[in-house]
Amino acid sequence: VTGVQTCALPILLAAVACGKDNTAPPKATSLTVSVSGTITGKVNTAVTPTPTFTVLDEKGSAMANVPVTVSVSGGGSVVSAAKTSTSGSTPVGTWTLGSTPGPNTLTITVAGLTPVTITATARPAYYVDLRFFGPTIDPAIQTAFTNAKSRIEAMITTSLPDTPVSGLSIEACDVTGGGSVTETIDDIIIYATVKPIDGVGKVVGSSAPCYVRTTGGLPLIAVMSFDVADFQNLQADGRLPDVVLHEMLHAVGVGTLWNSKGQVAFRTTDSTQFIGPQAVQGCLFHGGAAKCPGNVPVENTGVVAGGTRDVHWRETTFRTELMTGFVSAAGTPNPLSRITIGSLTDIGYTVNLAVADSYTVPALFAASAQLLGAATGHPPLELIEPLRAPIGAVDAQGRVTRLSAGWQ
Repeated sequence: VTGVQTCALPILLAAVACGKDNTAPPKATSLTVSVSGTITGKVNTAVTPTPTFTVLDEKGSAMANVPVTVSVSGGGSVVSAAKTSTSGSTPVGTWTLGSTPGPNTLTITVAGLTPVTITATARPAYYVDLRFFGPTIDPAIQTAFTNAKSRIEAMITTSLPDTPVSGLSIEACDVTGGGSVTETIDDIIIYATVKPIDGVGKVVGSSAPCYVRTTGGLPLIAVMSFDVADFQNLQADGRLPDVVLHEMLHAVGVGTLWNSKGQVAFRTTDSTQFIGPQAVQGCLFHGGAAKCPGNVPVENTGVVAGGTRDVHWRETTFRTELMTGFVSAAGTPNPLSRITIGSLTDIGYTVNLAVADSYTVPALFAASAQLLGAATGHPPLELIEPLRAPIGAVDAQGRVTRLSAGWQ
């Protein structure tokens, strides 16, 4: 009996040993995110949809309760950042982009793994989606357009409502080969082309909204079309940046929407004037109390069909200001004043007046541009710009109300 008992003990111990679980716990081997490529969003707004991440083991299964660190750089912040993973896709937290346009990054770190970074481009509050079409444009001329875009994005500070469109014709806006647009527009698309038109010294080009928003009447799609011969000369004498900015301001509504917004009195008369209070305040700021007694003088001469009259500041009053109908002689600056930026407020935008250039309203009545040029031998250039009225208004659901039969 004793021998049997002695033999049974090793057998029992062996059985217990065979029942042990020697399996190693899962180990995090990879980290994936829901985002591929660069995403975009507005400055000072949360990224949507919220990016997520997943921690995976060697079998490709999601792991829960793995410690993680979520951090941001390049501006912005993350609130309620994830501290551990879940058993599926884990939201990173509320990621808000910074106040300066440009790249922002969010990095997810798990011990032992390569960190994963998500990049988001913060767009300005007011975003100009600049699209070139037609013949290839000289890079130096393209730069003038992109600089003008940046200037306008800096002066208009509030976003307009995103507007969905489906099959919206841009061929009707003379965007050759453009077909139609199906997308959500934020805030304006400006199509631009530089092509042969009629040679030097005639029509420089045209720039105006083609579609506007039904609510508020501000531009949704605009087109800028210019003569390559004039632009080559303007590039050569250094006046191209001023002309492009001048024309892009027309695209967002300066001059082109003044009448539809009820801001111009006594049109086509010698006394034509802009009555918006913010433009008047701008004139006073720049020392023009004697010139702006409750209104801002608007051009009352020049080519009517070409769009100089009634849609620019009066040349004989404001001389070098950017939005008169004449670009100053080569070498003379054309400052963007609070008069022009204020007029954007008067037609419905929210603006930053501080981006205006230094400018002083001339104290004395100036001679006409033509007489001034004859006296100096360096005449200003009249910007002959055929004006076009918008062909349609688009509401928040993308429905179009026809305003005219075509872009005349």
